[in-house]
Amino acid sequence: MRHLLRWLLAILLVVTSWPAIQQTASANSGGLAFDGVDDYVTFGPAAGLGAAQFTLETWFYWTGGGATAGSGSGGITAIPLIAKGRGEADSNSRDMNYILGIIPASGVLAADFEEGATGASPGLNHPVTGRTAVTPNVWHHAAVTYDGATWQLYLDGKLDATVAVGQPPRSDSIQHASLGAALTSTGAAEGAFAGTLDEARIWNYARSHFQITSNRIFQITAEPGLIGRWS
Repeated sequence: MRHLLRWLLAILLVVTSWPAIQQTASANSGGLAFDGVDDYVTFGPAAGLGAAQFTLETWFYWTGGGATAGSGSGGITAIPLIAKGRGEADSNSRDMNYILGIIPASGVLAADFEEGATGASPGLNHPVTGRTAVTPNVWHHAAVTYDGATWQLYLDGKLDATVAVGQPPRSDSIQHASLGAALTSTGAAEGAFAGTLDEARIWNYARSHFQITSNRIFQITAEPGLIGRWS
């Protein structure tokens, strides 16, 4: 049976309060399970999740299956974890803001964004690909940051890849934000994550290596810059 996990199952926070860090998050204590066929969470266009600088992070338990989504020409083909868009158009607001996923053939993490209107080449994809393979059926933590200049990709708190870009993402993208799949501006889904996601977070700035490493085991319910969270 088709399961469409809509935004009512997600917790999205627009945060303006001071830090509120709660109990240590146990990576195997629970999460949201995806069947790798047609399960996903959609937040709709979610303009509040658009970001020119950002950090995407989540705990994930990948069972090794699923389906891929493409981020556009010159981008990545990956099983989505967190996304705001996918390959749909070029040089307009239907370009993708960001995607973080797993390349199934190699098992490595990868991320991508399409260049925004004020960039040198609007619509151009700017991917980053990790080097360390993810072990299926084990809990891992994935994170990627972009500070307006450089991609930083992390696996389990360790820096796994760096790419200098220096161009703006399409932060005004009208494509839908999601977990477990990647969606177009009309909400058409592609890709399907197989496994469990927990403590997925979206920030509107690039978190430091220290912040990612030291805070990945905690549930952060409120902190400046935390624009989206599902736990």
